[in-house]
Amino acid sequence: MVSGADCQLVVVATNGQVNDSNGVDRIVGLSDGVFAIALTLLALPLVDADIRAGEVAESLLEVVPQLLAFALSFVVIGRYWRVHHRVYARIERTDAALVGLNLLFLFWVALLPFPTAVLGEHGDTAAAVVLYALTIILTGLSSTGMWWYAAVGRARLRADGRVLTRSDLDREELRQSLAGGAAVVTGFVPSIPLAFVDPTLAELSWLLVIPMGHLLGWVARRAG
Repeated sequence: MVSGADCQLVVVATNGQVNDSNGVDRIVGLSDGVFAIALTLLALPLVDADIRAGEVAESLLEVVPQLLAFALSFVVIGRYWRVHHRVYARIERTDAALVGLNLLFLFWVALLPFPTAVLGEHGDTAAAVVLYALTIILTGLSSTGMWWYAAVGRARLRADGRVLTRSDLDREELRQSLAGGAAVVTGFVPSIPLAFVDPTLAELSWLLVIPMGHLLGWVARRAG
């Protein structure tokens, strides 16, 4: 006998559609867990730092690059967690493609503690900077792609022409959100070639995300 609770289970049709709002809740629940684990793993290199007795000040100074890498990635993951919650508050149903895109996004979030640790230990090398920048770029692309698919892309790619977002979605908010995602990607891209010239300069170039965010936001407003 099927209970009322069982009727609330998400049913995936043969065309990959999921038509129950519980699908959104399950995605958010899984994603929150991955974000929490990733944030925790960021701190592990600091826990394992070698703080020598009698040389505490010197040892702490040696850990500064790891602290900076931790702080940077904590802010990045925290920002993506906020964006993810804001996006899924505006999504009312899911399909198989959105689930796959979300898993791809979570893959890069879960991976981020690794390039963070490498950057903290070897931030003066081109390889460490490129690895970190590529991870951020791919995280940004997957996040923006997921949001674009839910709000715009599905209607263009699927025969039923239905988006996954609520009908009252503010189009200006959508444009601004997509512009913010693009700003992260475009802000980190220049650091890849720069890393082979000067890794420190490449890391400083990540600050380009700030003006790029303002510029692309202005373009999005003009386009509206």
